[in-house]
Amino acid sequence: MRDPEFQDNPDTYRHSGAQKPRKPQLNIWQKMSRVMEIIIYVLLILVFAKLISPELQKQEKLQSELEALEAVRSGKQAEVEKLRREHTNLISDRQYMEAVARDRLNLQREGEYIIQIER
Repeated sequence: MRDPEFQDNPDTYRHSGAQKPRKPQLNIWQKMSRVMEIIIYVLLILVFAKLISPELQKQEKLQSELEALEAVRSGKQAEVEKLRREHTNLISDRQYMEAVARDRLNLQREGEYIIQIER
């Protein structure tokens, strides 16, 4: 049922081209409400950043440890490769084995003299 005093006038809702629609004026409480809303969002972002920062620091620390371990690993792999070559040479190359025995073990053949030069 319609109110008999209600008159639906569509012209009151339309704005003519010459007139600009007015923005509703905000009172002080509405302005303060918007400011508080922005402050709350900023505080939420700060809390989120504070909660996530220890995890980021932990991740950076683990990443640096991983890089250090990778460096150690590559050094150990190079050492293993060097030892494998030396092992292969000691088994297969008689001249290399003789040179190592003379150098490291101070061995000599009969009639030879060893002269060591200390560095």
